[in-house]
Amino acid sequence: MSATRSAPIDLAHLLSPVSSESFFSESWETQSLLVERNNEDHYAGLLSMRDVDQMIAFSHPQFTDPGAFEDAAPVRSTYVRGLPVDRPVTPRFKPGIAELRQVFDRGKSVVIMGVQQRWPSVAALSRNLESVFHCPIHANMYLTPAGSQGFSAHYDPHDVFILQLEGTKHWRLYERVELLPLASDTVGAPARPLGAAREICLRPGDLLYIPRGHVHDAHTADSYSLHLTVGINVYRWADLIHHAVECASRREPRFRRSLPGGALPDASLLHGPQGLKQQFKDLLASLSDGSIGDQLFDEASDTMTAQFYGQMSMLPGSQFSSRIDLEQIGLDTILERQSQAMCRVMENAEGVAVLFPGNRVAGPHRIASALRFVAATTRFAVKDLPDDLSAQAKLVLSRRLIREGLLTPVEGSSSSRSHDGQSAEEAPAHCPAVPVSEFRAAKFGGMPPRKVQGTARQMQEREVVER
Repeated sequence: MSATRSAPIDLAHLLSPVSSESFFSESWETQSLLVERNNEDHYAGLLSMRDVDQMIAFSHPQFTDPGAFEDAAPVRSTYVRGLPVDRPVTPRFKPGIAELRQVFDRGKSVVIMGVQQRWPSVAALSRNLESVFHCPIHANMYLTPAGSQGFSAHYDPHDVFILQLEGTKHWRLYERVELLPLASDTVGAPARPLGAAREICLRPGDLLYIPRGHVHDAHTADSYSLHLTVGINVYRWADLIHHAVECASRREPRFRRSLPGGALPDASLLHGPQGLKQQFKDLLASLSDGSIGDQLFDEASDTMTAQFYGQMSMLPGSQFSSRIDLEQIGLDTILERQSQAMCRVMENAEGVAVLFPGNRVAGPHRIASALRFVAATTRFAVKDLPDDLSAQAKLVLSRRLIREGLLTPVEGSSSSRSHDGQSAEEAPAHCPAVPVSEFRAAKFGGMPPRKVQGTARQMQEREVVER
């Protein structure tokens, strides 16, 4: 690749010339999509062969099978797999660039998982897709030598985009054998015979989308292949209902009572007005009972949202390199959200908070309208924040959001004077100012604690078959 690309790749660029609307209406979750471009520079600046050495050298991937690096020629072409950054390996094994090149020369593919944790441009792509799909995204690299056949035909429990970066790879696409498999389903070969395959060849710049449950396999011929598999780890209705049941269990003791000892195998306890089946139906019915159902939906949605944002990290920006003098932030200062800083406002009985990757800022209810304005607006002047905050309160909130990494001032727009020539302290107050002490970056009552979303990592780990 000779060209470079400065702007991060987003879904529109990924699908071009197919529109996002056409993709979601015609292909998403239903059928595969092939985009052939005859443009090897379409993914320029994302990841190339010249980047692989650096990624290995500086991210030190840990591999699962030291024996796979032995000199003995493999019986069949296979792979070596480097796990995501947050997955420790026992025993600890970190092969260097030379060792990985040796196994590659012996016909084995080099798979490195969690590239969104290792390479900036891939992290930016993943974050852009997370802002569209609102679910965890993972990206795995597959570097396959010429003449290599991977695993047999299989399907995945998550949707994937295949980005062909360099070389060529031949794919066989079969019919769907499992309709929208669950995240807990394992990757493996289908149990029944497959029909005729659709055969395609991916070249640099091409894209292939494969919905979950659709069977496929791949191999190389006379060329090596470097491609990126981007996994979309969707949240399902089943996940939302699961969270709703958990919320109901915290609210209602009936859900927390134990089943009678030995009840499940005892047919005599299943029926009757107090039988297990009727109690089960009553509990299910209570989940959708009027306003309770609405409250459970809101609580379950908030829980999933907090989980989603909690598993994301803040991408590199200007937290340390910026020389912003917060005292120079005035009412006329133009602010914008940090690049790829998606956010969500949540409110409960204890206050309101804005969640964004790697952080959160919480405060009293009276800043809720201002936080929602920030979440809905890409660029604005400090003075444009809703007027239920005083001029001083607008400044306090804006400076805090800059400090915490959600907002950044547009270059050349900072001013310590308000739009009417008054200083912030002299500007008329529409309501009492919000003291800095009322903002809390790390705590917000009632919110689930931050934790890594397990499904995304599990999906990465299941994606062990050669692509």
